[in-house]
Amino acid sequence: MPASCRVATALCCPFQVEPRIRRDWPMTEIEALLLSATVEAAIACCVARLAQWPCRGNPHVAAASAAATAITHPQLWAVALWAYPRFPYWPSIIGSEVIVVLVEAGLIAWMAGLRLDRALVVSLIANAGSFSLGLWLDG
Repeated sequence: MPASCRVATALCCPFQVEPRIRRDWPMTEIEALLLSATVEAAIACCVARLAQWPCRGNPHVAAASAAATAITHPQLWAVALWAYPRFPYWPSIIGSEVIVVLVEAGLIAWMAGLRLDRALVVSLIANAGSFSLGLWLDG
């Protein structure tokens, strides 16, 4: 981008967002776990707050979501390493994510005191957010 365009863009929009973070190496399991737990906890807290469902409280929903992610993420990682070479990418990733959403919904319902159907909504939205962010970051 020419210098004059960068200056004009900086003056109009001081917050620049790169299309994605470019790395020469894949995300490690611990990086992916920390990112997923952080993102899913924040999203789960927002969903519970906006929906105003009776539960143990929004922080409990966030903590339950982070804990559920910490429980399911290592298993998902292991399944992904096994499944990706054996099956087409999208069917294996969607199947794995569906199972994770269901398991995490049960954990969130139990830990946060949400009804199961509401915990399923929280889990689905939180996992969709972290999955989308992961795709965006990893390209």
